[in-house]
Amino acid sequence: MHAESFNEVLAEHVRRAPYLLASLLVHVMIGFVLASVMLLTREHIEVPVLTVDAPLPPPVIEDPVEPPTPVDPTPILDPTVVDVPLDADPTDYVDAGDPDQLSDAVFETFTEGLNVLGIGGPPGGKFGGPAGSGKSGSPPPMQQALADALQWLADHQSPDGQWDADEFMIYDRYPQQASSDGRGSPVVDVGLTGLAVLAFLGDGNTMSEGRFRQQVASGIEWLRAVQQEDGLFGGEVGNPTLYNQAIATLALCEAYRLSGRSIALKKPAERAVSVLVKARNPYGAWRYQLAPNGDNDTSITGWMVFALKSAQEGGLAVDKSCFDGAAAWFDSMTDPATGRTGYAWGEDGGGPGSLPSRPIGKGDRFPAEKSEALTAVSLLCRIFMSDAGALKRWEDHPRYDELRKQADLLRAKPPRWDDDRGAVDFYYWYYATYAINQWGGSAWRDWEKALGRALVPTQRRSAQPDNFHGSWDPVDAWGEEGGRIYSTALCALMLEVYYRYTKVLGG
Repeated sequence: MHAESFNEVLAEHVRRAPYLLASLLVHVMIGFVLASVMLLTREHIEVPVLTVDAPLPPPVIEDPVEPPTPVDPTPILDPTVVDVPLDADPTDYVDAGDPDQLSDAVFETFTEGLNVLGIGGPPGGKFGGPAGSGKSGSPPPMQQALADALQWLADHQSPDGQWDADEFMIYDRYPQQASSDGRGSPVVDVGLTGLAVLAFLGDGNTMSEGRFRQQVASGIEWLRAVQQEDGLFGGEVGNPTLYNQAIATLALCEAYRLSGRSIALKKPAERAVSVLVKARNPYGAWRYQLAPNGDNDTSITGWMVFALKSAQEGGLAVDKSCFDGAAAWFDSMTDPATGRTGYAWGEDGGGPGSLPSRPIGKGDRFPAEKSEALTAVSLLCRIFMSDAGALKRWEDHPRYDELRKQADLLRAKPPRWDDDRGAVDFYYWYYATYAINQWGGSAWRDWEKALGRALVPTQRRSAQPDNFHGSWDPVDAWGEEGGRIYSTALCALMLEVYYRYTKVLGG
């Protein structure tokens, strides 16, 4: 064995040193790379989680909420019988209060919707609340008569929402009792539904509020359902077509305003109004035709004025020329010597200052001289089309002399239930009641007493529930066409005169 000296060993290590250093350097570099990878991996994966032990928040304990008491939207009440002697004066049951209607202190807080035509008001109108509230100003017997009338109308509404002129008795509440009678013509269902809805609206009911809100809502929905794309309600049915349209439009526009201008009713109301505007004769008024042909008459024009005034009150656009044309028509048909407003031109119309028209063959049964229906229409429309801001009293009206003569004609023919002599005229009484109420003073006090004597004792009443209680027999000139729904709805509207419309002169 060869023995190596120290020098030989040293020389061999020196010879190998570069390779060892290189190997060492390579291992160091590899170690550095591996350490870096492990560090980066640890930073991305091993994220420390900080845990803090804290007490849980206390549980929230809410006060128990009691469920709302269910409300029957259409309560059915047994009729209340009030014995009123036939010769009694219903207005004597309460203090007259403010007979000249000079104070408005009790309704100073009513600030919404009290313009020229204060329909419905909050609630009912500027002059009080619904009947039976004790604040409406109407005597208790008249309040009771109105409540019973509205209940009868509610009982005879069809399930689909309409008031059916010739089949309403199908919905009599008491099948064991005699069936109600007084059929009307089926072509006026649209107009009768409008009248019934107006009666409920006038007493403070809306589509969402009031005891009869369900009746209002379903009545309005039925009108919407039968409205055609062009805005016409139902179809063309001859002369009643525009009467139907005007009354249904009035009801829809009142419901629209009282709903807070519901978007669901705006378009139907606008389409309904457009039918009325298009039917007007240029520079004139209206008659029966949907397409203008130059004919005008006072009766249909009256309904048009109120429908368009209601639309205007609700914020819908109405051309001012509609009211200008109506005013010009009333002027042309009014005899300045007597104040009487006639029906229409031509042989059948009678011309300016003529007596009211009558249904064919009914002139002898219902003498025209017992009525001032068209004068009442003219007076009421002229009142509501007046510039209230320019008037402090009626004496300031530019046509005061004619208005006074018209009011005097109405005062000379107050409501009087004389069926034997053909003096019953619901249509006349309706317009005249609102006109004289606006005129005020002693004229209204006298008319109010006559109205109570005419309506309260003649309303159908019964000690035991029957199918007539609350209604009025359709015994006037137009009762054969309108029927029991027509007579009852119009009488209900008359009893709402105390609060349905705002006073144009404010007091």
